Amino acid sequence: MPASTLVTRRRVLVALAVLVLVVAAVVAVATLRSGADPATDATPSAGTTASAAAGSDADSEASESGADADARSSDDAPVGQEPDADDDADDEKANPDDRETLAPRPFDAAATPQPGVTLKVPSVEKVKGEANLPGEVGGPALRFTVELANDTGKKLDLRTVVVNAYYGPDRTPAAPLLKPGGKAFEAETGVDDAARGVFVFNVPTEFQDEVELEVDPGIGKPVVIFAGA
Repeated sequence: MPASTLVTRRRVLVALAVLVLVVAAVVAVATLRSGADPATDATPSAGTTASAAAGSDADSEASESGADADARSSDDAPVGQEPDADDDADDEKANPDDRETLAPRPFDAAATPQPGVTLKVPSVEKVKGEANLPGEVGGPALRFTVELANDTGKKLDLRTVVVNAYYGPDRTPAAPLLKPGGKAFEAETGVDDAARGVFVFNVPTEFQDEVELEVDPGIGKPVVIFAGA
């Protein structure tokens, strides 16, 4: 075999060996890089860590601020005040159960709920009640004439006067009627004058001898009760 041919083969083998070494080196480098990337990805960067820490601090500060605001709101809340004595007195006057009530008296007796004011019931009549307004029921009824005399030396406001009737042992409230002949008090009565009102109530026949008429002159004044038939 010629010497030139041998030289050529050696060069080819050397070139192949060098190529194999280069390929092996490239593969090794690629392997090392692929193994290092997951670790790099798994480790948070300094910027990410700082951002997370800043966010945690901000949330903590916000929570503390909210707690402080709630505490200040609780401290600043108005404290309930004790009811004023005058308010209690007004409530007692407005509550009928707390009002002074004079002892019941016969229909033919007079009552004086306040100095200069006299209440009388000149007549009690048995009538047939008439239904004229929604809710009214006709039937046996009693008609009461109530007279209020004013000797106080000044005009009296009668708009607050309330008249109610009750019947039977349980003091059942009697339903008011407008007719026949019902008439409310005037708005006021003059000095040394008298006013009359006529009030009609449904009262079953069997209880017309067991009746109470309640006259309330107004807030702050004693309630008057007339009883009998």
